Amino acid sequence: MSLIQRRAVLGLPIAALCAGEALAQATPTKKKRIFIVSSYHREYIWSQSTQKGVNAAMRKFGYLDNDTQADALVKGNTVETSRAVIGKVWMDTKRRDSGPEMASATARIMGDIRAFKPDVVLLGDDNAARFIGGQLLDSATPVVFWGINGLPLKYGLVDSMDTPGRNVTGVWQQGYHRESLDLLKRLVPKAKTFAILACDSESSRPNAKMIEQLAQRGALPLKLVDKVMTNSLEEFKSRALELSKKVDAFFVLNHDTLRDAKGNHVDMLEVGRWYLNNIRIPEASHEDQFVFEGMLLTANDSGFNQGYLAMEMAHGILDKGLSPARMAVRTPERGPYLVNRNRAKALGISLEDAMYLIDEVVEKSLALGP
Repeated sequence: MSLIQRRAVLGLPIAALCAGEALAQATPTKKKRIFIVSSYHREYIWSQSTQKGVNAAMRKFGYLDNDTQADALVKGNTVETSRAVIGKVWMDTKRRDSGPEMASATARIMGDIRAFKPDVVLLGDDNAARFIGGQLLDSATPVVFWGINGLPLKYGLVDSMDTPGRNVTGVWQQGYHRESLDLLKRLVPKAKTFAILACDSESSRPNAKMIEQLAQRGALPLKLVDKVMTNSLEEFKSRALELSKKVDAFFVLNHDTLRDAKGNHVDMLEVGRWYLNNIRIPEASHEDQFVFEGMLLTANDSGFNQGYLAMEMAHGILDKGLSPARMAVRTPERGPYLVNRNRAKALGISLEDAMYLIDEVVEKSLALGP
């Protein structure tokens, strides 16, 4: 017996019931408003990986209805679905990283956020967390970050890792530096020493510090003997050539904020092309983007996993009413061990007997072209 039939038997007003049902059906569920801020730019390889992770989580939890909408969010900055209105902006801080440029981007994006009126804001990577997160701290807007290099405590966004205490929580990059060097040592057993090679950026500095701390504790399979951190392309090149004759390997961190003698930004892939054509010792790296670029290997601190986990946490806020103040800051599991076949071949490293060590072989080298 239906509810209407039961009401008829009991003598209850059917008309009132029908009116209530009609009203419920006519009142649509309010769409969630999700706003995403990326520190970088659309073409940056890491940003592409994190976007794939965010999209995968949005598909799983129903904020994107189909792959067409996911593709639209990759190519554009606004998507409306049956359940959500999603907006995205770019800070472009790899190419525009001066103080005035950062301040201008922050002001522009805060205006966008106020106009959008989001239910949650996702902040991709350090500069978005530092500048936009700082502006939103202690506001009524829940915030979830991803991709912070080093402990998020450094930006004052959380009171502790287990109990953030405010309106901000998220995902940080633990870094699998030791694991990357372990893989290098197993592929190149004769390697005994290495140097860090990186630009001097918000992304590179924490990773270099973590490697140095591991070295000081004797926790690495190779000995760290030197470190290069510079935003001068000429210094980067000259020091890389010099050290390649003194050490057995490099740990290549970010190299995406380098500038030429005229002060012009030099694209990461251009730097990578020079490196791959001129350096003849193996290298480890910390993210898959550098292996896609053409570097030898990584124990991947996965951009996909960072974006996915951040959106999963945002879903907890949107769907279950969880409070960021009580959501522990998290770090995802390590991604796959990746090795670039082209680089291995160029260095004379055979992968045939080492496939049991490797999760995925990368067949392309973006820095060297098709």
